[in-house]
Amino acid sequence: MTASSVRIDVTDDNANGVACTMHARAGELLVDACDTYRAPIEFSCRAACCSTCRVRVVSGSDHLAAPLEMEQELIQASGGDALVRYCCAARIAPDAPIGAVIVLQPLGPAF
Repeated sequence: MTASSVRIDVTDDNANGVACTMHARAGELLVDACDTYRAPIEFSCRAACCSTCRVRVVSGSDHLAAPLEMEQELIQASGGDALVRYCCAARIAPDAPIGAVIVLQPLGPAF
């Protein structure tokens, strides 16, 4: 873990265990951490259009920035669950404390 990082644990598909642990800085997109750590989250469009990188925030949702308009539209189109986010658009909150932990469960495409 770097001095200014947030830990992100990615569970297996069933949320039974941690499949990958990543570290990201405040303000960083989740997609960048996923690329660096080769997280077991699928990507396709990388533009908040396809829903492939959909995840459930099991814990630590308060350490993510509020979704911007494109991600919010995708959240609404896929059911409106506030704990569902899209890694290509979700960002670590700029004020996320050092050592904060976020746990994500891959869900795969919504449609």
